[in-house]
This record gives sequence, structure tokens and C-alpha cells, in this order.
Amino acid sequence: MTIANYKRRRILIDLPIQGALLIRVGLYWIVSIFAQVLIIHMVCILGSLSAAPNAFSVPNLQLRWLLELVVFASALVLPIILFDAVRLSHRWVGPIFRLRSALQALSRGEEVAPIAFRAGDFWQEVAGDFNVVAAELNRRRRSAPEDATA
Repeated sequence: MTIANYKRRRILIDLPIQGALLIRVGLYWIVSIFAQVLIIHMVCILGSLSAAPNAFSVPNLQLRWLLELVVFASALVLPIILFDAVRLSHRWVGPIFRLRSALQALSRGEEVAPIAFRAGDFWQEVAGDFNVVAAELNRRRRSAPEDATA
């Protein structure tokens, strides 16, 4: 099976980065809830001030039901948004994680095979650049002992 078809097993690859992203998405969600509640309140207030009675006026019980409906609908959508944010973040965090691992192996003096990222991942050109540098370093390391003995 090629790396391009290999499925990730871990939900969070880089917790600090992906955790920050999830927190940010959650905060955006909270702000959107407040905005929706504010809009509903403004519509009800403006409706009660209008010249035509009952044009936009909403009884308190109906207002509460509308607000609960907004929060409930948003809560249903939140897991989908968070799941999609994690899946999207895999496309840049996964390649950087692989690249970092390969760089650490190179720094330990290990020979590193060319890396390939999954189809759809970001940073594809970085993998190509890394592979060129790693191949040259591997070549120099293999030929270095021969040069020292000659």
C-alpha cells in the first residue's frame, strides 16, 4: 500500500496545533451563538417598537423557544465543524510531523528514505525539496568513509 492511500490512525497528530485550532473553532461557534441570540433579540425589540402591532412582536414564550432552537441547532452542527477542522488540519500537520521525524533521523546520522505525503496533503513540494537534500546528504555520508581512508 502506498503512502498516498494509507489512512491516518491518530485523531490528533500534533496536539498543541490541532488543540489550538479546535479551541479557536469553538470560540468562533460561541461568538456565532451570541450573534444569533442578539439578532433575534433585536428583531423582537424592533418589532415591538414598530407602528404595526404584531408585525414582528414575539411573545416571551415564543422568544425563549426561538433562542433554544438557535442554540440546539448550533450545538448539532458543532461536532461536524470540529470534525472537519481536525480532518483539514491533518492535511498540513501530518506532513510537517513526517518531515520533522525525517529531519530528526537525519540529525542523528541515520540514512533516510525519501518521504511522500498522502494525496491531498499540503506541502507536497516541501517533500520533494527534502528528498533532494536528504539524498545528497545520504550520498555524502556513504562516500565520506571512502574519502577518509583514501
